[in-house]
This record gives sequence, structure tokens and C-alpha cells, in this order.
Amino acid sequence: SKMLRLDAEQGRPVKAALYVRVSTDAQREEGYSIEIQTERLLAYVASLFGPKADTELYIDDGYSGGSLARPAMERLIADAQAKRLSHVIVYKLDRLSRSQKDTLYLIEDIFLAHQVAFVSMQESFNTATAFGRAVIGILSVFAQLERENIFERTRSGMQKRVEAGYWPGGGRTPFGYDYDQAQGIL
Repeated sequence: SKMLRLDAEQGRPVKAALYVRVSTDAQREEGYSIEIQTERLLAYVASLFGPKADTELYIDDGYSGGSLARPAMERLIADAQAKRLSHVIVYKLDRLSRSQKDTLYLIEDIFLAHQVAFVSMQESFNTATAFGRAVIGILSVFAQLERENIFERTRSGMQKRVEAGYWPGGGRTPFGYDYDQAQGIL
């Protein structure tokens, strides 16, 4: 693709940022663990640029994709703006962000504006074309929809626990109450 050849044609060395994120233990168990994402991204980069490609890992372990306020993400943005990167590569688009607005901001205002190619390994699209940018817009809508569905399911589950007389879960048990772990109630 044009974006993958961009640096070789311009004489810029390849410096690939591999962004990895997992927010919950459930995601780790579903095959999105830090180790699995890292292993697959390194193999992917080696297939694109060779085994000695210059890479740097940006890992946000335990951070939600609903916000850009993540330590590795903030460092990634700063490095892209400083033109220290040629590529940003993620395992899957929703690892970058679960907000359509944030995804488009990163791709259009940070990566493309600073000549940084963006590659999502699973979705296989190219940000150098109008069609590729449109596909990213569509996929980012679905990532945001999934985030909102997760929030609604969580709230619904907490409400059902309260209606059944159980502690809704999350946070600390209120002062003055005892928590019965066997029953899951106050």
C-alpha cells in the first residue's frame, strides 16, 4: 500500500509505534491480552519491514478506550506530533479508541497531519485513500456503539442487583454496612 511504502520512498527510516491496550480482565481472557497483542504485532511488523524493524511499544494496561487520557496514548500523541514515528500499528481499531470522535481526531489531526501512517492489523485498511478513511469512520462508529452497549448492560445489571436487594457491586461497601460475600448482599 502507499502508506507502507511512503517512508522508503521519502528516505525516512521506519519507526513503528505498536499501540497495545486492554481495559479488563475479561478482555485478557478473550484473547486480547497484552502479551498476545504484542506478539502478533511484532510478527506483523517483521512481515512488513523485516525482523530488524525499529519498533516501540506503547502499552496501556487497564485503561478504557473511552478517553484519550491514558499514559501511553499521551506519549504516542506527543511522539507523532514530534515526527518521531513513521507508523502507528494496532491489533484492532477498538484498541486505539472506542470513541468515534477520538478515533477520527487521532487519525486525521495527529497521524495524517504529521505524516504518520496508521495501520490496523485486523481490519487491514489504508489511511492514504479516501475509501480507507471512510472505512475507519464507519468502524469507529461501531467501536463507540459497543462501548455504549457495555455501559448500558453494566448499569442494567447493577439495577437488577439493587432490585433483588443485593449490593450493586463496584466501589466500596458503604460505612456502617457489612458485606456477606457468600450471599453477595449487605
